Amino acid sequence: MAGTIVKSAIPGVVVTQFVNDVPQGCSTPDFEKKPLTLTLQEGKTAIFRAVIKGVPAPEVKWSRTRKGMDDPTKYEMSFNSATNEFILQIKSLVLDDSDLYRCCAVNAYGEASCCAGLRIIQGRTGSSGTLHRPPCSQADSLKKTLLDSKKMLRKRVAAPKPKPLDKEAVWQLLLHADRRDYEKICMKYGIVDFRGMLRKLQEMRKDTETEQEKNFEHIKVNKEGNATFSLEMELKNSSSNVYLLKDGERLRYGTGDEYRKHCLRRVGRRYYFTVNDVQPEDAGVYQVRVEDVPIFSTELDAQAIPVRFRQPLSDVRCAEAGDAEFQCVLCTPCHEPLWLHKSHPLQASDKHQMSVTPDGLTHKLIVRNVGPSDSGLYTLDVGQGSSRAWLLVECECLAAGCACGVLAQNISLPGGSGRRSPYGKDGLPIGAGVGEAGGAGGLGSPYGKDVLPAGTGGAGAGGFGEALYGPDGQPLGLATVRVLKGEPAELSCTVSKDNVTGTWFKDGLKLTNMDGVIFEKKGLVHKLIINKADDIHAGKYRFEGGDVKTEASIFVDKVLLKNLTSVPTVAKAGESVKLRIPFEGRGPIRAAWLKDRMELGDDTRIRVDKTDTCTTLSISSCDRRDCGDYKVRLKNDSGVLEINLKLMVIDKPQPPAGPIKIVENSSDNITIQWKPPKDDGGKPVQRYLVERQQAGRNDWETLGETPRSCTSFTTSKVEEEMSYYFRVRAVNAEGVSDALESEEVKAAGKASPGAPDPPEIISTSRDTITISWKAPCKTGASQITGYIVQKRKKGTVTWLPVTNVLVDLKRQNCHLKKGVQYEFRVAAVNAAGTGQPSDPSEPTFARDPTKSPGQVQGLKVSSSDSTSVTLTWNKPAVQDGNDVKGYEVEMRPCNSLSWTKCFTLPAESTSCRVQGLQPREKLFLRVRALSNGGSGEPSELEACTGAAAAMVSPRLLIDDTVKSFLVIKAGNPLRVKIPFEGSPEPVVTWLKDGLPLPSQAVVSTEDGSTQLLLRAAEFSDSGTYTVELGDELGKRETFIHSCDIVCPLLADVPQPPGAVRLEENVPNTVTVTWDPSASEQWDKNLYYTVLKRESQKGLWHVLGDLIYNNKFTFTRVVPGRDYYFRVVAKNDLGVSDPSDTVQPWRIWKKKAEFRVKAQKYRGVNQNQPPRFLVPLRSHVVVTGSECHMSCAVGGHPPPKITWYKDSRDLSRDPNYFCTNDFGVCSLVVPGVTKQDEGEYMVEASNEVGRAYSKAFLAIKGNSAMLFPWWIQGCHCCPGPQKGFPASFTCWQSNGTFGLFY
Repeated sequence: MAGTIVKSAIPGVVVTQFVNDVPQGCSTPDFEKKPLTLTLQEGKTAIFRAVIKGVPAPEVKWSRTRKGMDDPTKYEMSFNSATNEFILQIKSLVLDDSDLYRCCAVNAYGEASCCAGLRIIQGRTGSSGTLHRPPCSQADSLKKTLLDSKKMLRKRVAAPKPKPLDKEAVWQLLLHADRRDYEKICMKYGIVDFRGMLRKLQEMRKDTETEQEKNFEHIKVNKEGNATFSLEMELKNSSSNVYLLKDGERLRYGTGDEYRKHCLRRVGRRYYFTVNDVQPEDAGVYQVRVEDVPIFSTELDAQAIPVRFRQPLSDVRCAEAGDAEFQCVLCTPCHEPLWLHKSHPLQASDKHQMSVTPDGLTHKLIVRNVGPSDSGLYTLDVGQGSSRAWLLVECECLAAGCACGVLAQNISLPGGSGRRSPYGKDGLPIGAGVGEAGGAGGLGSPYGKDVLPAGTGGAGAGGFGEALYGPDGQPLGLATVRVLKGEPAELSCTVSKDNVTGTWFKDGLKLTNMDGVIFEKKGLVHKLIINKADDIHAGKYRFEGGDVKTEASIFVDKVLLKNLTSVPTVAKAGESVKLRIPFEGRGPIRAAWLKDRMELGDDTRIRVDKTDTCTTLSISSCDRRDCGDYKVRLKNDSGVLEINLKLMVIDKPQPPAGPIKIVENSSDNITIQWKPPKDDGGKPVQRYLVERQQAGRNDWETLGETPRSCTSFTTSKVEEEMSYYFRVRAVNAEGVSDALESEEVKAAGKASPGAPDPPEIISTSRDTITISWKAPCKTGASQITGYIVQKRKKGTVTWLPVTNVLVDLKRQNCHLKKGVQYEFRVAAVNAAGTGQPSDPSEPTFARDPTKSPGQVQGLKVSSSDSTSVTLTWNKPAVQDGNDVKGYEVEMRPCNSLSWTKCFTLPAESTSCRVQGLQPREKLFLRVRALSNGGSGEPSELEACTGAAAAMVSPRLLIDDTVKSFLVIKAGNPLRVKIPFEGSPEPVVTWLKDGLPLPSQAVVSTEDGSTQLLLRAAEFSDSGTYTVELGDELGKRETFIHSCDIVCPLLADVPQPPGAVRLEENVPNTVTVTWDPSASEQWDKNLYYTVLKRESQKGLWHVLGDLIYNNKFTFTRVVPGRDYYFRVVAKNDLGVSDPSDTVQPWRIWKKKAEFRVKAQKYRGVNQNQPPRFLVPLRSHVVVTGSECHMSCAVGGHPPPKITWYKDSRDLSRDPNYFCTNDFGVCSLVVPGVTKQDEGEYMVEASNEVGRAYSKAFLAIKGNSAMLFPWWIQGCHCCPGPQKGFPASFTCWQSNGTFGLFY
């Protein structure tokens, strides 16, 4: 299927999209993890893993290039739901399995595919890390001999006398020959013991397999939680790099001297790789490479990693007949654990109830109604690990303090004392004893304060023993000890019987005698005593004796590491620092330096060195970022030792934190402010230096200093309207910081104030007007000292001062002449002078205030219509000669309290018409008179008056949404809504079949619509419904519609047809029959449609429609094709679900018979001289990029490939990487430079002949022409030239060129 290539997030993956637009929530397939190329031995199992995403989930298929994968015993394909991995396993690898394997994922929207190679190793590694093969001459001679023997047998002529051949060559010939040729070879070379020959060949194969197994050891996980694998190889070049990769990603590993997650240790020709502290995320495929040559691959399975316990089992103490509960929490999930009691598996029952959380991490065991037989050791086995705990059942006699010896075996001794056995009948450590004289014996507590198995009897009646200790006050098991070098150390444990002879082990080796170690046994207590602990005594110890097996460790610490953290290391910035930590201990000791939980490695400034006695961290030219806490981790087989160090680097402070703020700026001084530096350099800031530079000059002037507590400075050495720059430096004991500079700061001049707002008139009289004003927004360079108030008569241009002195108040009384109209303005005054005057005030008469007019008289509604009201009124009575200038009309709705003006300008007459009203709208109206003295009291209508409404005849508003016929299922609601109009509101009447509606019908009428509702329609509700509108004038309008209530089955799409069957009643035809749809028995309009398609994902095509029976015959059947058929049922309401055939229909096409006469075999010389299937091509790359040159070479025997640059052999040049994979030869030039430009040639040679191909590498950006001998004064020059492919070079307008073929 054709599609569009889409870029994948994983390199090497090809994604094809089948459709133009992928629906939302769906996606094409893509790889999250692609399979890796593997190199494995013969007989091993190859495992390819891939993680694929896509919605819907894609179908995944595996294939190989050279042959099929039909053998299920060899190729196993599976899916791991826990890791979402698709897995291909190839078992019992042979040389023929070397191939390219392809993984393809397909869904409805696209396809994703990628390939991985498999390389099979036949023999051991040679001196250069590559495979060792026998000499070509000897192998060819053996092969030629075998071919000659086959020719001789085929021709059936007398066998010539064989050439003399040594016995070893004969056995090698038999070892690699086919079993069917054994008899011929034995007869030819005189081997008569056929059975003996078979036995010797079998031994030779075993030796070969044993030798190969010694060469490679696959990865294994030991009990300490470390994974190790090894291989044997000898490098021809000792400086070759050995790389370790995990899932295709290169890992950084240590050499074994320091502690790393991944380590490499070399012993002779064998290399040991170790993964320390294995975690589940360490699972994957590990591969060893020498330079670019893959040598060995192995896989660490997640199931082989030991299980880690986040919360192990803890001992439980429970009373008899109670319930005991064990709980364990894992770090990795396990859904099928095994519980054991005294090594016997437990099954889930009412007695033992087992539970696992859905995530497989938390496991619980509840033992119901416990008795003495339930006590003992319980174990949770999760495959690669287990956890154990004890259950102690407290009997009633234990609670009562009896001395009958039920739980312990007591032996009476003189003096009332008893020897107490720490183990009971079931092997559970308990304590019991007989008390001292004067009281009954007491049973010791079998558990201490930390719920650990212990016990000893105390003194007195019913006394309990010490919690954590057994007899003689000794611990029951070994405990880990950490001592300083030279101090004594002791390990001790208690057994259950006196006649037990214990055995001590150290690091897995049995101890019989050891310097400075004493073995001691006192009764039930066995001790290992070390008088003076030394490095040789550090390690893991184990004691075995009787039914006791316990182990612990002894750690020997050095005194010299005791006080290293008390005093930090102090260094100055720029100096070199060396931190040296001496140590002693049993080797090998791995050392690691950590800072902020990250391991330090070598770089341009930091270097980590280690010797047998110390480890050193060197930092060249340290700075403040090197400050902090460091940790040194020393580790050997005996344990881990960590120590914390502190490094302090002191330096000059950083610049003060900016920006510099201008707090005050005037003509006399400037005040600046800053923040302390973020880093004081490890020493406190002592003071700040402040400098100034005048704009246009180069020199800086020191203004002064401030203490460290003051971060502001004021300077008075400024000139008006002059620009300056300021900078501040911080000073500590180590020096002066860099400067923090300010932006340009301009000193303010002596500016006069701005203009105030226009004055406002407060009050007037016949000789005085009072005004007020606000201060100006701009006060100038100094404070305002007063104001100047001026006046003028309206219509004049001359301003006169009101007073001869400055006014400091914002209110002034002006003495004026009666009846004159005045304007006023104000100007502010400061030290710079008088500012701009304000705008003039409103003109005002100097006269006494007048009274407002009275109320209007006789306000009434003279006329009204549907949209307007006309008001009339009379003038108010005249008061003190105050004439009315106009009238203001306002209105408000009856449901609101706010009044609005009806007109923008006042009305001049005593009548007005208010328009724009709604019909039948109710509102209040009021009118007030206006004069020079103000507005009078309003006069309001005493009653609410509204405009008359217009008459509208009743009319039903029937449109496309109102249907005249409805079909409703019985039980569904019936809802009919019809809009209408009419004024006044008409009366609505509903009828059914000319009669009133039934009681269950609900009619609602509001907002110009009426609705009929039946909540559950019944068959009796079918009929004709009529809605009628009527008004007061007797006008009527009706609407009639019908409703049919039907059975639910009749008012739905039909049910799907039954099973579809295919038959061939007539040759080359197919008859499709099906079971009728269940809807056919009551739906008379039902019919069928038959469809077909010729592929599983093709489009459906209609074969027959309007079929009223259950059979259809398709005649145009093409033999050899697959046909799928589908049948659907239809009626007036829709289409049913389809019924499809299960299996496709096919008529097998008869194959034509033909015979091939085999030609007589003739020997063919398969040798071919080398030839280039794909030649080299010239390249043009950019400086610093990576250049890949490749070609394809054929020939037999496989030719030898040699690369040259300007006639110089590149085989041993480390700056070039050459590969040859199955005839595809590549040369990689990483980070090309000008020196890499030139002519490259690849030469292929074998014993038949040789061939070569050349190409040119050009570096983009070179001013010279690419091929001067091609281009002679022109911009476009075609090839070809000798030694170069057909091409031409075209220069572009931007100076670059392209090379075309």
